[in-house]
Amino acid sequence: MAVVLLLLLLRSCGDDCDDAASTPNATLTITATPSPAGSQVGKSVESALERVRQTGLSVVVHDASDRDEKPGGDWTVCFEMATLSKVDFAAVPDGAPCPKKDGQRIPWPKMPNVKGATYADAVEKLGDAVGAVTIEAAYEDEAAYDTNNEAGDYANWKVCFQSVKAGTRLAQEPDVILHAVEKDDACPSSKGLYKNPKYDPDYLDREYAEPDDGTSADDGSSADDGSSGDSGSSEEDYYPGDKGGCPPGGCYNPCPPGGCR
Repeated sequence: MAVVLLLLLLRSCGDDCDDAASTPNATLTITATPSPAGSQVGKSVESALERVRQTGLSVVVHDASDRDEKPGGDWTVCFEMATLSKVDFAAVPDGAPCPKKDGQRIPWPKMPNVKGATYADAVEKLGDAVGAVTIEAAYEDEAAYDTNNEAGDYANWKVCFQSVKAGTRLAQEPDVILHAVEKDDACPSSKGLYKNPKYDPDYLDREYAEPDDGTSADDGSSADDGSSGDSGSSEEDYYPGDKGGCPPGGCYNPCPPGGCR
């Protein structure tokens, strides 16, 4: 506007224009007003800072949550407050939801309970709130593996266990492992069990008996039985040997203690 007025004045000055133009030390000042940067909500802090600095305004950025951390360039702008000379951005970490108001807690979503759901339904229900959703077999003697139901081979398997407990705040999109069984199978009571117990290394078949090697057999005889029956010894068949000796039961001595008279 100032430039337009100046041109109009120059055109209307007539013969005096040459004198005005030749006047020494004449200056012309044009003041430019910084152009607005536009809303930067939803953009990265790095991008927002660069855009505002191009306008000539000063800019600051702070944590939009209650954690009061130093924002990084990859954080996302949630709120902005601008004056004639400065813009103040409030941002949260990349991937985090914005709080309802500046300075409040980040409303992280909570882990839902997907037990009993099919693997395909669980993946859909978890959506973008988590990272990779991997399936593994709930029984140790079965195998299953897929991520985010990409292959689709286990889409109808039933979820028995989930690695992230229901109700847990899903900060930073954690990866989740779901342990499942085939559609019509029952879930094990706990992880680490075998569908067929015989595949368990610690399994002991009660119907299987070790072969008898004869060492534990009891034929009713004992060491004491050697003194009975024909196999026993008696005084009649006792042979003292070359060195002599008494028969079993001791030697017979007809003399009383003190000797015979």
